[in-house]
Amino acid sequence: MSYDPRLIPFTGQHEGFVRRAYRCPAGALTIGYGFTWGSKVFRDWWTSRHGRALQPSDTIEQADALYLLKLMIDAEYAQPVVKHAPSATPHAKAASIDMLFNCGLGAQKWTWFKALVRGDVRDAARHLKVTATTAKGRRLPGLVRRRTEAAAIMEFDRWPAWVKAPRTFASKEIKAVMPAWQLGADDFAQGVSWLVKLGYLADSGRSDRALISSATRRFQQAHPQLDTDGVLGRATLDQLQRVIDLKSKSAKGSAGTAAGAATGVADQTSAATGYGDLILYASLTVFVVGGIWLIWKYRDELALALRATGTLRKGDRT
Repeated sequence: MSYDPRLIPFTGQHEGFVRRAYRCPAGALTIGYGFTWGSKVFRDWWTSRHGRALQPSDTIEQADALYLLKLMIDAEYAQPVVKHAPSATPHAKAASIDMLFNCGLGAQKWTWFKALVRGDVRDAARHLKVTATTAKGRRLPGLVRRRTEAAAIMEFDRWPAWVKAPRTFASKEIKAVMPAWQLGADDFAQGVSWLVKLGYLADSGRSDRALISSATRRFQQAHPQLDTDGVLGRATLDQLQRVIDLKSKSAKGSAGTAAGAATGVADQTSAATGYGDLILYASLTVFVVGGIWLIWKYRDELALALRATGTLRKGDRT
């Protein structure tokens, strides 16, 4: 093995395990440790097991997800690093592979990877630390932390204290060295802020865990693809970001008159369903340049909004 074995729990812990398929902020169906249909390894494994493509609400067992995490890293994400930076240290390779896993193979075209290839690890770490820390122009604290940790690993072989190397790469051995998963404090605070912004939580309840859990549960109930457990985890955080992004896009692209016309309907519905603002967005997106793309990308959210008003019945196709 050419990379530090601590990579597997490091990447897995940052991605977080999600048992039930959901749509990530970019709209891709996601399951396990950030697996999407874009991975050939995952695609082949899933098709061999199920004979069809991944579908919303499909589930995966953690043991299978841990097996796939290692398999995908070896077969897809380690290879470009080993090929183009063969003399890099195992810890520098590990940090690079984590970046490719998180951002996709296209990240090897970026400045940080070019620096690694020419052997300038210090410059590679400097660029890696500040690369891909935002989404839709919004700096995400969890990504900032992940890049900061990866840069320290790359340059100094300095790992977070919780990261331990598994004895073997059997799923049970990898799981044994991974702490009980929860969102980092920075990601959790971001999720709480989004619950407040969407009206599920009062600003005064930011530090009340019981109120946060209740608000999270209400949000999850409005999104049937999520487990309704009141836990602010990876899938729920990503879904919150997805709704926030939809709200932002709709607000920027809306026509003033359309907004005025739709607001009344939204106001009447929001108190009862928590979905009033999404109804507003559904009304506005038809006025956005390129609105067809926007409606397709957020079709799941818009369908939920329409169902909240009875416009679309459960079982109708969108």
